[in-house]
Amino acid sequence: MIGVVKIGGAIGNALEPLMEELASRTTTEHWVLVHGASGVTDELCRVCNVEPRYVTSPSGYRSRYVGEVERAIFEAASYSFSAHCATLLAMKGTPAVPLRPDVAGTAFAKRKESLRIVSEGRQMILRGNYSGTVTRVDPKVVLKLLGKGCIPILPPLAMDEAGGVPLDVDGDRLGAAVAGALGSQVLVILSNVPGLLRDPSDPNSLIAEATSGDWDELESCAEGNMKRKLLACKEALDAGVPHVILADSRLSRPLSAALSGGGTHIWRTRPSMTQTG
Repeated sequence: MIGVVKIGGAIGNALEPLMEELASRTTTEHWVLVHGASGVTDELCRVCNVEPRYVTSPSGYRSRYVGEVERAIFEAASYSFSAHCATLLAMKGTPAVPLRPDVAGTAFAKRKESLRIVSEGRQMILRGNYSGTVTRVDPKVVLKLLGKGCIPILPPLAMDEAGGVPLDVDGDRLGAAVAGALGSQVLVILSNVPGLLRDPSDPNSLIAEATSGDWDELESCAEGNMKRKLLACKEALDAGVPHVILADSRLSRPLSAALSGGGTHIWRTRPSMTQTG
């Protein structure tokens, strides 16, 4: 089995329990780790006296504005987070290899130089941005490392197809692209919430199961950062991944909890669906 797990980089995510689980599972399973870097980036921005800037698109997606300085900070923060993950795994006796997209040639993206945003109720164009949308993933290096019993670690970066620099990309959507390119059986997206909730203020309103046919209902429940996570789920399913899970990173065994039924499970098709909710 090949699985892809993405863990958020925001403050509030629990990293070490996942590393513990990945180390124990590597003996019988193949896992690829994709991570975010938002929390480390914000901390490094403050150290560099650069104020993090977040913007919202007309369709409601919240994202980070990445200028030239911010791009360099995000790149450094991403590699630092990858190295930290690799160190934690090495301490548990599991080899892990952080993959820089400019060296390993793993992920590529198209730059979004201009962002259409909403500010004080008005739409405007913000230029000079260095984030991008993943266009393709080359799985060769990842597969080679999996064959050697290593855990490949991918930061939320992809090479600009035209400009030749690493771009900030969304980690959830990168995870979806990686899972699709590898033909993974499952994509697990871990964050600091239990999954997709009908009411974001009520953790008991978790949507436990759904299929791609329930998409309108799922989208109506997604708010804030969950909108992009749900978009990543759709992209993974469209890329052929049969099963996607949105689950909680803050548990003692987050991956096992997700795979045994925790969180929100979304299937491409499943013959014996239980009722969503």
